[in-house]
Amino acid sequence: MPYRTVKIQLFPKPEQEKKLLLTLHACRATYNDLNGYCRDCIDRYSEWRESMGVEESEDASLYETDTNPRPRFPSEFELTTLAGEFREINLWRREAYSAAVWEVGHRIHRAYQRWFDSLVDDPSAGKPRFRTDGRYDSFTYTEYNQYRLDTQGLFKGKKPRMFLGGVGWVRSSDNGIIKRVPTDCMKQAVISRKKMGKSNKWYITIFCECLEIPDNRTWYMDAETPDPVGLDLGARRVATLTDGTVVENHRTMRKNEKKLARIQRKISKTEKGSEERRKYLGHMNHLLKRIGDSKNDLLQKATRSIVQNRTKIFVEDLSVKKLIELQDNKESRKLFRDASAGTFMRLLRYKGEETGSEIVAVNPAYTSRICTKCGKLNKPFSEETFRCRFCGFTKHRDDNACVNVLRRGMGFDILGKSSIAGITEAEAEVRKNVTGV
Repeated sequence: MPYRTVKIQLFPKPEQEKKLLLTLHACRATYNDLNGYCRDCIDRYSEWRESMGVEESEDASLYETDTNPRPRFPSEFELTTLAGEFREINLWRREAYSAAVWEVGHRIHRAYQRWFDSLVDDPSAGKPRFRTDGRYDSFTYTEYNQYRLDTQGLFKGKKPRMFLGGVGWVRSSDNGIIKRVPTDCMKQAVISRKKMGKSNKWYITIFCECLEIPDNRTWYMDAETPDPVGLDLGARRVATLTDGTVVENHRTMRKNEKKLARIQRKISKTEKGSEERRKYLGHMNHLLKRIGDSKNDLLQKATRSIVQNRTKIFVEDLSVKKLIELQDNKESRKLFRDASAGTFMRLLRYKGEETGSEIVAVNPAYTSRICTKCGKLNKPFSEETFRCRFCGFTKHRDDNACVNVLRRGMGFDILGKSSIAGITEAEAEVRKNVTGV
């Protein structure tokens, strides 16, 4: 089943925000208490191994006796029960929402499970840390009855709001996706806080397990089935398509780089925990949020417009991380990071599943160096304009590459001839219309 996450901003009243902060602080305190308990269990087990003389390569269960049992790490159920006991012992934690505090047991158990798994590759990996106020900013609702949407009011045109356990009805931002996601698909929700100086921004992220999309997903397409297109990723251009569509890199981070560096210099000169440092941290968070929102808005709109009326899109099967590492200078790496090609592909794939567009990955080898006119392989070049040294053909390098991506996806070799044996005349005619050869 396809999974989706929906993130909505919350606008709690001052008294509601106090309840959210109380639950958050109670969860953080419980997390630290459970972390200390888990560390004690690990220390007792280490002491037991030393007292029994168990070697690292030996099985510890062979040394276990009825009088001297082996200390064991607590199970997930035991940690959840212990979280409830910690809540009952501390009076101020009783006012927090109980289900959110119990879920901390699952969270600390998952943290230690990841630590145990990491010890296989890195024996020196550190244990999960104790969380301070700035390092614990979320708690979880695990069932839909602990949170719910005001769907009836939303369809009647009223202001959107959500019910949160232990808080009440909280006003939220309007998110159209909620109308398309059935409430029985919602599995759990995470309430998160983003510190913005003296104020906080609150969000709810709902994890949905949607119903399977049928194979015949043509409801989003036009009456006429469009031809397939090839897509090439780049730095100055985030994406270039064979039909002429271009997604430009607006370089939002580059435009605000000096302003961000100036704020960070001011932060470095302040004392930790001071009011002045908190103020500048708020300025930095505001700036980073504005940059992220601008970039996300661009990518969301671009990917939606690309998949909206296209049945098949051929893309290069490459690792964006490795592509950035291969860049020979710092400016090129920063330009690729600013393009956010990895996020672009992630959005393109899941939107393609929604609309019925098929995203097909092809071999990316030499797509930017093969001439689309003569089919000859050119030497590596760094200019934006592609110039074939064999036939003199000139074209923008991204426009040239996306045509090669399309031809390779349609089953053509370097020269544009069919590389698939036994194709039908109808398929050959489609390929001829698409590639022009």
